[in-house]
Amino acid sequence: MAKVISKFKLRGTLGGITFYKSCDQELAREKGTPGVTKKQFALNSAFDPIRKHSKEFGSCSKKSCVFRQLAKPLYDKAKDVSFAGRVNQLLFEILEEDVHHPRGERSLSNGLLTKDGVSFLLHFEGNKLRPLDKVLSVPIVFDWNTFSITLSQLNVMRDIVWPDPEANQVHLQLGIANWNCDLDTYEHYFSDEIVLDREDKLVSLSFSLAPLSNQDLWLAFFYIGFSNKQRKKVKFLPRKWNTVTIVGVKDFIDA
Repeated sequence: MAKVISKFKLRGTLGGITFYKSCDQELAREKGTPGVTKKQFALNSAFDPIRKHSKEFGSCSKKSCVFRQLAKPLYDKAKDVSFAGRVNQLLFEILEEDVHHPRGERSLSNGLLTKDGVSFLLHFEGNKLRPLDKVLSVPIVFDWNTFSITLSQLNVMRDIVWPDPEANQVHLQLGIANWNCDLDTYEHYFSDEIVLDREDKLVSLSFSLAPLSNQDLWLAFFYIGFSNKQRKKVKFLPRKWNTVTIVGVKDFIDA
């Protein structure tokens, strides 16, 4: 960059030099060299790690579109702004468990064939601001034999961490899904929603789910949401107060 000392003003570009005014000064700047071209990026081996990472991460981003559909009715009620990005990252971490293929050729499907890769799915939160253990004070496990959580009774006041003082109702719902990562297909079922008033009482929980017809990879989702009921009107709290968590994973690797 250079100052222009002249009795007349110069504007525009001349021989690669651009003349302009900035902060009451007449300046001249030489045009910089262009960055890496597409051809250089494609042919230069120095960019191999970047190309390989982009290829693998891009494949996970495409797979995440189907993954987010597995429990979309629940995720729509309980997710934060980082949800889509965290799904992409989760699937990429599973892809990295594929140790039988070189970098750039690894796949999510192969990562899901490993026990560790599948285990990464368990406890994934739709809303990281409200993880399940911050909403429900008792631990739960999904039982694939009964297709329900191991929580048959719930103390509404003691076991639920209520967002004071807005909510006076809590909504509970289960969902299950079968995911075929190779074919990008899925099936899912959701139980009826159980709605409980904010009272100090012990209630029994019973969720009814239809069985899954395919056996690829099974996932179970548990949703807890809150609302405020005044007379006959129900106003749902913003989804930042709600939670949806993968509470069960069943693979058929050894089947």
